[in-house]
Amino acid sequence: MHNKNTTIDKISLELFNKHFSELNKTQQQTCNQEMVNNKKWLAPFWKQEGYQSETDKLCEELGILNYKK
Repeated sequence: MHNKNTTIDKISLELFNKHFSELNKTQQQTCNQEMVNNKKWLAPFWKQEGYQSETDKLCEELGILNYKK
């Protein structure tokens, strides 16, 4: 089972419309190069300070605290 919520997987979905684990070695290498060389992936929106996921927002609205623990 591969984690499908990673930066490299987001890149592979954008470039090839496939999960990283489904790619051949050449495609995986392309994704790795894209991740290292494209500043877009070095500081994506979900890693910015103050970013709050939809789940976080919903739990906050419902008063569910510390659900990640």
